[in-house]
Amino acid sequence: MKFIRIRLQNIFAYHGTINFDFSVTSQSRNVVLIWGRNGMGKTSFLNAVKLLFTGIAEKPFRTVGFPPVALNEKQYLLGDGARWSGLINRSARRKAAVLKETVETFVEITWTDQDEREFTAQRWWQTDGDNTTSGVYVDFDGNRMAGDPAEDFLEETLPRDLVKFFFFDGEDIKSIAESSGTLQKDINLLLQLTFVEELAEEVRKVADERRLRGMQTELRRKVDDALASQRSIETSIFELEEQLVAIDDTLTSDGLDLRRLEIRRANLSSGASELQREALEAQLKKLNKQLESCVGEISTELPLDIPLVANLRILKRVRDEVEARIAAGGSAEANFVRQVDVQLPGWVAEAAPDMPPEDVAGVARYLSGKLNGALTISNAGPGAFPAADVFRIEKMRRVVEHWSAAGGERQNKYVRLLQLATQTKTELTEVTEALLKLEVGAQGNLEEYREVINRIEELRGKEARLNQQKGVSTTKLAELKQQRIEIAETIIRLQASQNQATTEMEESRFASSISKALNEIALKLKDATRVELEELLNERFRRIISHPLIKRIGIDDTYVLTFYEESGRAIGRTSLSSGMKQLAATALLWAMKDSADRDIPVIIDTPLGRIDRENQDHLLKAYYPALAKQVIILPTNAEIDGRKRALLEPRVAEHYLIENSTGDAAEVKRGQALVELV
Repeated sequence: MKFIRIRLQNIFAYHGTINFDFSVTSQSRNVVLIWGRNGMGKTSFLNAVKLLFTGIAEKPFRTVGFPPVALNEKQYLLGDGARWSGLINRSARRKAAVLKETVETFVEITWTDQDEREFTAQRWWQTDGDNTTSGVYVDFDGNRMAGDPAEDFLEETLPRDLVKFFFFDGEDIKSIAESSGTLQKDINLLLQLTFVEELAEEVRKVADERRLRGMQTELRRKVDDALASQRSIETSIFELEEQLVAIDDTLTSDGLDLRRLEIRRANLSSGASELQREALEAQLKKLNKQLESCVGEISTELPLDIPLVANLRILKRVRDEVEARIAAGGSAEANFVRQVDVQLPGWVAEAAPDMPPEDVAGVARYLSGKLNGALTISNAGPGAFPAADVFRIEKMRRVVEHWSAAGGERQNKYVRLLQLATQTKTELTEVTEALLKLEVGAQGNLEEYREVINRIEELRGKEARLNQQKGVSTTKLAELKQQRIEIAETIIRLQASQNQATTEMEESRFASSISKALNEIALKLKDATRVELEELLNERFRRIISHPLIKRIGIDDTYVLTFYEESGRAIGRTSLSSGMKQLAATALLWAMKDSADRDIPVIIDTPLGRIDRENQDHLLKAYYPALAKQVIILPTNAEIDGRKRALLEPRVAEHYLIENSTGDAAEVKRGQALVELV
């Protein structure tokens, strides 16, 4: 990858559109210096480039300040009013607010790949007051991808977790030298060591999936259950088929008897007048209907009334006792009780006309209960009832008074109904007998005719029951036969699954062996890469610093650095200076980049902050020119003066100077440096 140009608009310290041209870099002049004093906009440039590849969806890329705080997206874009001014340039927001316009913000990078193909990617935001929309796109060969496809392309070009290894603050990288293994995952990704591990993990998942699908114990249980169900269904089908054969045999036999009996009945019939028969049958129908009505009325009402109408004498004694109890409370009090009890629901309804009837009844009951505490009739002496409230006694009085008056009449009604039922039944017997005599004629044939009729009715009832049973059994037989088909299909499927399970268990064992082999390869690859990285680290470290105390730097499996003296004794990291740790981390980044063979430009802010003069010279002459095919350095005049600039100048392709008079209106001047050559 080689940057061709970078465009920034209304982002961080940059107001308006700023252009940086990096197409002038070459193999011999691979360095671009972007100068600026503190607070001018160098870090804004670095952060803007990072954001193109990382976005702000994840918390780590919205973390600001010290101690670090992760802002929400709106705070990160528009500022939190305290430590953070916002991604959207403040001057642009103020101007847009006055003009009632939308602020358009973006970072755009155009680059070429190793095949000289040109790509342009832009991440943009549009802000209207407090409302912000955003997006990302990548243009290539006349085509544009946006949204998730563009995010995926940028992630493939430079994974967001690796951005910190290529675009970084020189002073912050010393944390790599102080790491206790927290960067292991990211370094493995940078060194392209995760692919084999991820492949091993995916193969392991396939092995687990095949193993779960190949659990034969459960399949055997299901096959056994299905075979048991099949045997049970076959038994039930056999029993139903035998039952239907028996029913058909009985129906056939009874059908012959029925036809013989119908012939005998016809022979015994006298051929009576049709008019006489119709008259008797009509009378028989009328009496049956009358008896049905009478019995229906008795069976519906009598069970409810029988406890009272059968005990009218006891009911009269209860009425006398209630009247005596009310009289014992005084006639005025009793009258009051009756008036209140009767009229209370009406009074409540009149006072609250919109109240539902059920609520009216509830209020009336409540008030009755309250009055009950104030008006009671004490027990006047021995009797059937204990002391009770006057409302309850009055209600009881009305009930027993009603039944005392109506009980006799209802008793007589039921007596009349029973008499009518008895009389109707007698008439039915007489009419039935007359009909038989009319049908048979001769008295001697009457008994035989009656037996024939009874037998015919018995056979017809039996025939109806058998046909009903036959219909139920036929339906059940059809259902069982369908179940037999389904269970047979299930057994075939389960047996096929059992065969498949055997295959999948074999595949699971094979995949597990592959996963194990891949993990072993990954471990060996890591060991080999670690050895290579350690050699590169020490070679790069010696190229940028010569230190009498540190003979060698070791790297363990988690990429933790250990420093060793000439004697081989480890040096405590806490005893090393910040500058020494920065140099070690610088050498490690250089070694990792070369080991990973990733052709990505490097951007370094504050490149020489804590490093002494001699080692600064080593970096300027040996490190930056060889670090990458394109190196962008963001120095101050305190880090690179005229003498140091002269050391680096033969490799510099272009200078840019950032000036910013207000803090949020950075301007860029091409071809200008912050210091002059000496």
